[in-house]
Amino acid sequence: MSPSLPEMQTLAQALRDFFSSTNAEALAAAATRFAPVEILPDSINWQAEEYAFNRLFVGPQAVPAPPYASVYLEAEPRLMGNAAADMREMLQALGLAAPEGQPDDFIACELEVWMMLTLLLRPERGEHLRAHACEALAWLVDEHMARWLPAFVERAGTDAPTPAIQAALRCLEYWLRHCTQRSMYA
Repeated sequence: MSPSLPEMQTLAQALRDFFSSTNAEALAAAATRFAPVEILPDSINWQAEEYAFNRLFVGPQAVPAPPYASVYLEAEPRLMGNAAADMREMLQALGLAAPEGQPDDFIACELEVWMMLTLLLRPERGEHLRAHACEALAWLVDEHMARWLPAFVERAGTDAPTPAIQAALRCLEYWLRHCTQRSMYA
């Protein structure tokens, strides 16, 4: 049985919060919301998770799995490429902006855009707005995120030794697999 849109919204929020975490406590709070898709072991060393998270995704040195679409979608991997400009347009259209210091194509920003677009699918929003939201979701998920997230997950998974990061990557794959189904938005 396929998950419902509210279940995918809840998972997207947990993933958004996980990838935008700045410390062990935030990682733990977000990761505990992966259930029922992923159940974490009882004993996780959250300081080790924070260290691995920063090494993989944040830096200060070059990271093995940058969480930015431009790195995976541009002919020459770089930050702030065309993918970032595309996402900036979507963010602005929804009245949002990337957090200070983050590129617009940061994974957490893209998940936020997806969540905002799914809120526009409610029947009370009207057919015209719903049609535009469906069109934007189709582009975002099928033509954008589905092109870069698998490469991101593969890169991060190669170097992800910790249980919470592995769980996050499996949740991200699960989320993407179900959100590429058009029936999710009907």
